[in-house]
Amino acid sequence: MGVRNALVSALATVALMASSGVGAERLDEIRDGGTLKIALYNDFTPYSCVGLERDLTGVDVELANALGEKLGMNVELFGFSAGDSMDNDLQRLMDEERDDSWRDDYFPDRAPDIMMHVPIDPVFAGRNPEYEFTAGYFHEAMAVLYDRERLGELPSVINTPDPFLGERLGVEMYTLSYVFLTNGFDGRLRDTTVNHTSVVEAVESMLKGNVSAVMAPRGELHAALATFPDAEGSFGMSGLDDLFRTDRVRSQWDVGVAMQSGNPGLQSAVEQAMAELIDDGTVADIFDQYGIAWTAARGDASGNGQMPAGDGPAGVTRLGLDRSRVCRATLPAGLY
Repeated sequence: MGVRNALVSALATVALMASSGVGAERLDEIRDGGTLKIALYNDFTPYSCVGLERDLTGVDVELANALGEKLGMNVELFGFSAGDSMDNDLQRLMDEERDDSWRDDYFPDRAPDIMMHVPIDPVFAGRNPEYEFTAGYFHEAMAVLYDRERLGELPSVINTPDPFLGERLGVEMYTLSYVFLTNGFDGRLRDTTVNHTSVVEAVESMLKGNVSAVMAPRGELHAALATFPDAEGSFGMSGLDDLFRTDRVRSQWDVGVAMQSGNPGLQSAVEQAMAELIDDGTVADIFDQYGIAWTAARGDASGNGQMPAGDGPAGVTRLGLDRSRVCRATLPAGLY
């Protein structure tokens, strides 16, 4: 189904449950073995994906390795494809004696200790009381990247569909953005929504003049535009914080890590290590290497949560991505 579909499921359902659950403390096991096992998606550009050399690359890959180094542990990465929902994907964190139905060649021994890039959302957490969602390291928000020459200068935050009426809008099919554009405002944007296989493809379509704007999570838009360092034109980016207000969807959310509940030692260690990586600038630097302007999780007290706006990918210089950071599945023809 794809990781974005899993995120849609995780963020769009509104079932609250009482929180409970106890798991075996993992920190001692990890220290004894010396290896922190980290699960992440292998099809989620630009956060974790199979690169041109067929190894895992992406923001979350580099952050996972930095986290292990900060903890003084070796890191073993497990890339996997998203299932029908992120709720089901979390089963990969279950202890073997509790659930071994997910095991395959990519997970040969004990379950991973943590999973990267999981939404920190009260509804999602309430639905999954067996897990802790913590160590927020990024605030994601829906945004629109647009061609200034076609749409003019738009507000930094848009809360009306009016600027897009009659304009062709690019979107990655069957994602949260797709839900927004095809279901919001009584379907007034549905007929002009143009589906693409990826955000990168949608941005390429905008650069060619086939669509006027692209809607997607802000970080994905940043990285997609950075994929085309020689693109000509004037582009703006606006937040969509208040564009859709429903009980079923989120227009912004924090991103962090997940682990089994009942592991206070592991949770404390990961939270402290992540906080140090944020404080020393490592997290922001990793995001910058992928063309993404980092913003702190809203749970962070730094006050750095507002989405930047302006020319280019929100003020990030488009130098082009290093070959080692390009996702194989979304590589535009003729580049790299």
